Amino acid sequence: MKRFIAVLAGTALTVVAAASSALAQTGPYPPTTTTGVEPTSGGPGPSAFTGSDVSPAMLAIAVLLVLGLTALFVARRRAARLAA
Repeated sequence: MKRFIAVLAGTALTVVAAASSALAQTGPYPPTTTTGVEPTSGGPGPSAFTGSDVSPAMLAIAVLLVLGLTALFVARRRAARLAA
């Protein structure tokens, strides 16, 4: 049961951290409308940035998850060695 709760909590934390950047707004809401916008020249321009946008919180969660799993693995091996 403890393992199930730990996995459920880790999953929920990961979903919340991943969704926080997806739900972030970069501008005012509701968006403002403008009239009389001039069209752009359709010439070649720079490519759009399509790289990853991983927030520092998401990286911290991943690092803490790996550290926690490593500590759990080491503690179980040490306990098994001492019990034998």
